[in-house]
Amino acid sequence: MLFQRNPRQIRRPGGPRRYWALALYIGCALTLVPSLFIHPHAKFSFAEIPAFHAMLAFVTGCVLVLVAQLVRWVLMRPDDYYDSEEN
Repeated sequence: MLFQRNPRQIRRPGGPRRYWALALYIGCALTLVPSLFIHPHAKFSFAEIPAFHAMLAFVTGCVLVLVAQLVRWVLMRPDDYYDSEEN
């Protein structure tokens, strides 16, 4: 292990990070609510579905995570890759 954790330095769940997450959730909700009431003038009919862009962003993020896991699996090397004597 490269480092050891000190139990005294572990943050509590109710720390300052909780407020940033709450602010993020509120910001996301504030951008989603207007998309339910504003009529988009889209070139394609499927883009007029309520909250389409929010759903598209969510699905795209999930796909990116899955692709990143696949790329990690393809590029991953053994733990002793740089320690081996085979050059």
